[in-house]
Amino acid sequence: MAAKDGVLIMQYRGERKQFRLERFTTPSLYSWGENIPEIKKEGMDAEVIIDCGWGHLIFGQTFDDHDKLIDLFLEEKTGRRDLAIYVRNHHVLLSKAPNLLFVDPSITFRLWLHKYRMPKRRSGGFRIRFMQGHKDAERVNEIYQKSGMVEADPQIMIENQFKQTFTYFVAVDQEDGEIIGTITGIDHKAAFADPDNGSSFWALSVDRDRRARGVGRALVRAVAEYYLAKGRSYLDLSVLHNNKKAIALYKALGFEQIPVYVIKRKNNINEVYYTGGPQP
Repeated sequence: MAAKDGVLIMQYRGERKQFRLERFTTPSLYSWGENIPEIKKEGMDAEVIIDCGWGHLIFGQTFDDHDKLIDLFLEEKTGRRDLAIYVRNHHVLLSKAPNLLFVDPSITFRLWLHKYRMPKRRSGGFRIRFMQGHKDAERVNEIYQKSGMVEADPQIMIENQFKQTFTYFVAVDQEDGEIIGTITGIDHKAAFADPDNGSSFWALSVDRDRRARGVGRALVRAVAEYYLAKGRSYLDLSVLHNNKKAIALYKALGFEQIPVYVIKRKNNINEVYYTGGPQP
């Protein structure tokens, strides 16, 4: 090996090590300490919330004031499920409003999209496409309802589909054209000029009466491949700690657990998760 080649290899290894170190000090993983350094959040929009139809998604890394987060949760509408993620010093936030807020018993996973590998073969019997129109939105809500999830306002879903921040995918049965699964992708870059260049997915659900093999996996892959094509760096998700089947799927696809937590308001919808009762 030439000396020049050896220098290049050492330089490459050094750059990879630096990347591994820096990716854990980015705004989405800067979960403790003082405010995020300005250089880390350069260009990032401030105090960003988006309406997903079933509730608001609050990007905690865009807030420097816990009191403003508390005020947002106080405005949560009946029948909705607002949540905050990437909150810095979430334990301090909870100490300020212990009767209002709680930490969701979920785990956050991240897929670094440069590690994503295309499947050698794909499941058959259905196809993946974008959600289209009011009829599709109503069918998505039927699937949410069967899964015990909060339903979303169809009009908000339809409006969101025309925004760069949101992407709704559905799985469609090849035989009768019925929607049998759904997933919602969120582009963090479009939502708040995310310096981490991230994305996430939410509300993955498959019709319990129409389960076809591999639908959930195919929907997750569709979102991952979509954001990979857009040049995003990672794809995050949040899943209940006892959903062993889903967790096994995510790990098989290359997702890794990260120290990020979801904050929710104590309400009738979420009661089972903060009272210690039986969980679905």
